[in-house]
Amino acid sequence: MTSAATDPRWGPGPWHGGGPGPWLLVPLVFWVLVIGAVVFTVRRRRSRSAEHVLREAFARGEVDEEGYRARLAVLRSTRK
Repeated sequence: MTSAATDPRWGPGPWHGGGPGPWLLVPLVFWVLVIGAVVFTVRRRRSRSAEHVLREAFARGEVDEEGYRARLAVLRSTRK
């Protein structure tokens, strides 16, 4: 009786001299995507948060309409 490791029908698998191949990159790509999604979300919330604070200041009357529009334009032009 032959084992799967010596059976000629199975051929060289990833653990029999073939190496892991492209599957080695799957965990790396996964974590790059996860970290990228977190960074994107944090940056997006930060920019929305600044606009929200400006809107509240305008609503309270702390900023006039001209100042509001100028500051909003600056916030939107500095977004990446």
